Amino acid sequence: RYCADPNSVDEATRAFFAQWTPPDEIASSETRDGQPPLDVTRIVGAARLIRYIRELGHLAARIDPLGSDPPGDPGLELATHGVTQADLAALPAHIVRGPIASQVRNAAEGVERLRQAYSGSIGYETDQIQDYRERAWIREAAEDRRFFGGLDADRQRELLDRLTEVETFERFLHKTFPGQKRFSIEGCDMLIPMIDAIIRNAAAAGTKEVVIGMAHRGRLNVLAHILGKPYSLILTEFHSPDYTKDTYEGWSGDVKYHLGARKAYRESGIAEMPITLVPNPSHLEFINPVVEGRARAAQERRHRPGFPEEDEKESLAILIHGDAAFPGQGIVAETLNLSRLKGYHIGGTIHIIINNQIGFTTDSSDSRSTLYASDLARGLEIPVVHVNADDVEACIAAARMASAYREKFQKDFLIDLVGYRRWGHNEGDEPEFTQPKMYERIRNHPTVREIWARELERRGIITREEAQARVNAVMNKLQQAFD
Repeated sequence: RYCADPNSVDEATRAFFAQWTPPDEIASSETRDGQPPLDVTRIVGAARLIRYIRELGHLAARIDPLGSDPPGDPGLELATHGVTQADLAALPAHIVRGPIASQVRNAAEGVERLRQAYSGSIGYETDQIQDYRERAWIREAAEDRRFFGGLDADRQRELLDRLTEVETFERFLHKTFPGQKRFSIEGCDMLIPMIDAIIRNAAAAGTKEVVIGMAHRGRLNVLAHILGKPYSLILTEFHSPDYTKDTYEGWSGDVKYHLGARKAYRESGIAEMPITLVPNPSHLEFINPVVEGRARAAQERRHRPGFPEEDEKESLAILIHGDAAFPGQGIVAETLNLSRLKGYHIGGTIHIIINNQIGFTTDSSDSRSTLYASDLARGLEIPVVHVNADDVEACIAAARMASAYREKFQKDFLIDLVGYRRWGHNEGDEPEFTQPKMYERIRNHPTVREIWARELERRGIITREEAQARVNAVMNKLQQAFD
């Protein structure tokens, strides 16, 4: 088939045959160097395996912090393609192609590296993208791990400090105001450091404004740690619910987990950049088109007659979704459908699904007809990255990739942050009534702060006592704000 039409086979197979010289006029038992002739069937099988790992490796990725088995796919198995580990070891590394080919000795090592890249704590969905340049960019980034690393000891300690703030804030509220609704972020704590990374990258790229939209899950933590809303004000709203009706400047009269805020982001060497969290009602994804409209308005210049001039660097929209609401609410699809139209395009939105694998009391299998909560985005050719919310470095890498992709291609990018929900839908619910097995695992599962603290202890970056001192410091700060 290759001889008849080279374009009829995939890229890896085409590249291999382009460099392979078949034995001619030599006995079939040996080649020019005296070695047995290559088995073309096994070469093709190896190339197919490599293609399947790149396209479907996400089906074997370990993205669930609670340890459920990934669905897998027969196409990811050697036997499906008629090859063995020994066959792969006998094949040259260049059959793998891409950045990995120059770093391994043979195809077996290359396949193992591909599995680590595509079936680890991150899963990549790119085959829905029609533009080859975009697919190639994501695959190269996944394989050369360009968005991993760069976390020196100080940065790793900063991440621990951030996770300590996120977790201790939630625990203080849980202890001080038992049963009061707050819609905790616990189980997807990495949302906050990921937003930090996206905002930092946006500011460095020259973005003038960031607009954020989200529902109630994790909103108080975003208000406190992204928007800088004082602990004392948040605690006042818990202690005196009527406070917001009269004195909360700008967004009065709503419950505390619907409120918005605005702050100026400042970093050395970077111009001041306003960040706005738009207020949102209980209708979950309702705010999506409002955020997109605000971002578009910030990008338009109407200083002369005619069509407005658009500068996509003027603003960045970040939308944070729920895993049940993203496929379940029509406004999501309606808004996504506008994303590439000339009249509505804003140079790409970064989407993050807070995927706690449950919608109120409904299991995922009973609330959607697709494997992933994010599958709606595939129809819009949006690249999707599924990431384990307990893997700190993988989460930061996903956020960096989202920022870089949006900056380069001016299109939407979606991160499916797969975690869990430590408490009920709200803190007055008892989830063990409806999901007893799931919550037995959650009850015995360490927090991401604990996991990261242990990892830094293993690396010799901090001690256990230093990690606990960080918790105590944040708890004391919250207590002082409460007093």
